[in-house]
Amino acid sequence: MESIINYFAELEQMMRAISLSDLKKVLGILEEGYHNGHRIFVMGNGGSAATASHFALDLSKNTIMPGAPRVKAISLTDHVPLITAWSNDTHYEHIFAEQLANMIEPGDVVIGISASGNSANVINAVKLARQNRAATIGLLGAKGGKLKDMVDAYVLAPGQNIEQEEDAHMILTHVITRHMREVVSTYAQTLALAGTN
Repeated sequence: MESIINYFAELEQMMRAISLSDLKKVLGILEEGYHNGHRIFVMGNGGSAATASHFALDLSKNTIMPGAPRVKAISLTDHVPLITAWSNDTHYEHIFAEQLANMIEPGDVVIGISASGNSANVINAVKLARQNRAATIGLLGAKGGKLKDMVDAYVLAPGQNIEQEEDAHMILTHVITRHMREVVSTYAQTLALAGTN
């Protein structure tokens, strides 16, 4: 039981240590992308793949406000046939970049979720995104890895183990979703006021 109590205490401490200034940079990129009608692509491996799917779902559905454009969020972890095709025909490190190559446009936002920050397939996709003038974001572990120096903005989860870092990433996606819902709601009100004038 003591280990469980310690885990909760460490999780609380970690969440309090997350940089709000770094989070603000991430939110700014997402707000700009939304207001300019761009798409958000999310990716990760393993537990982070599940978080990416959950995040894209929340951004797409839980931010809907009548009278405002919807948030366009796509998870690159969900197309299993395409993922296995690229893995089989080339290499696993291409599964996200090759999907992005079909869709990425300047101004889009690409989010990589990686506790290590060193996942080759996420790194390759971020490189492709940058080559196509898309904005890049990392939800990373305590050290940030290679991705920390590659993305336009990031948030580190300063946990003591991968479980806590993945916990933080899920919490962060919910915080970001709630923020984006407020952004969409405010925009809906602005559009409604403009329509009455």
